[in-house]
Amino acid sequence: MSRVLEQLQRTHESAEIWWDSSPLDFPAWRDGLLAGAPDSTTRQRWASRLDGFLDPGRADRALVRGVTTNPSLVAASVLADVPRWESWLRAAIRDDEITDPEDAFGTVYEEVLRRAANFMRPQWNATAGRYGWVSGQLDPRLMFEPERMRDQGRRFAAIAPNLMVKVPGSAQGYQVVRALVAEGISINGTLSYTVPQFAACARAVEDGLAEAHAKGRDLSRWRAVFTHMVGRFGANVDLRMEAAARGISLETSDLRWAELAILKRIHGLIQERSLPVKLLLSSLQTDEPADGWFSAHLEQSSGADVAYTCKPSFIAELIRREDEFGGFRPDGIDQEVPPEVLAKLLRLPSFRDAYAEDGMAPPEFAHYGCFISTYAEVMQNNRALLDFASRQLHHAERSRTPLLATSR
Repeated sequence: MSRVLEQLQRTHESAEIWWDSSPLDFPAWRDGLLAGAPDSTTRQRWASRLDGFLDPGRADRALVRGVTTNPSLVAASVLADVPRWESWLRAAIRDDEITDPEDAFGTVYEEVLRRAANFMRPQWNATAGRYGWVSGQLDPRLMFEPERMRDQGRRFAAIAPNLMVKVPGSAQGYQVVRALVAEGISINGTLSYTVPQFAACARAVEDGLAEAHAKGRDLSRWRAVFTHMVGRFGANVDLRMEAAARGISLETSDLRWAELAILKRIHGLIQERSLPVKLLLSSLQTDEPADGWFSAHLEQSSGADVAYTCKPSFIAELIRREDEFGGFRPDGIDQEVPPEVLAKLLRLPSFRDAYAEDGMAPPEFAHYGCFISTYAEVMQNNRALLDFASRQLHHAERSRTPLLATSR
């Protein structure tokens, strides 16, 4: 298994490693990584690192304990294997008599989620619902329409018992979190970067749980996670612009500490208040040796009760550079942000807003820099999948009317 991630998981009995892509893409990714090894010895070592990495049929030995997807990842998975998905979707369009592009889009999107959930289901069954979850994200075009998001969330939850509904961190999204949790549906709060978003999500979960308990909902296999997109926070251009306007020099390490400060603040709130939400770290990155870290995101959260969802590219980087890795401290999460760095960061409005629990009101969440940039990216990839589905529908419609074309 991946030596770095295996050691990280051992720093806390409840730490979890998740796979940030469709699990069906793992074999092709693994084979591609091994094919690119510089020599046979390295290839064998890398192969041993990945043995048992993603193996839901062996819950006792699998390193990966959950899966996250999103519209970008679903689109990438489909478009990486166009011939197979073309054939499948055209057959579905024909058999189900689909005539609307939106229905064709929803059909292929939900099928990707269904296959991923079915793949992970053995692990979910073997652990009584503790592990083996797959997160399915709501359509980003519905991000500000709570009723439609709630309806789609119910539909996603009905696909498989181990499908966790991934809800965006907008004000409307947290309304949906509360509504879904009240129905006993597991959720993942995403597109989130700030402490105020976490506070709003936690309130929504607690309120939903109170209603669920009052209604006698079965919560024996219910879970909630909060995805903190930690690596995207330091990429927020507002931080550098605000620093420049104030004559503040921001080093790469300062931006990393900004990400870590929010991570540690959220983790601290969960522990202090025993909140029913687990922190899930995404957008993880490695660092350059000159910055003093192998991966600050991992090293400064070791020993924490958190989950880490890892992109294939991040895992590949850990494997390639594992000889640089010096090990984890058992208390990395308890290491404080240097006071002088925190004081510098608190001079920046965007950091203050993100760090203070009441730094933003819910209507402001969707106007925060990180949210806007990620939303634009997700919408673009969502459009790519919609275009793919529309092309298959167009092909099916042409196949339905061959006589009309011939008569002309």
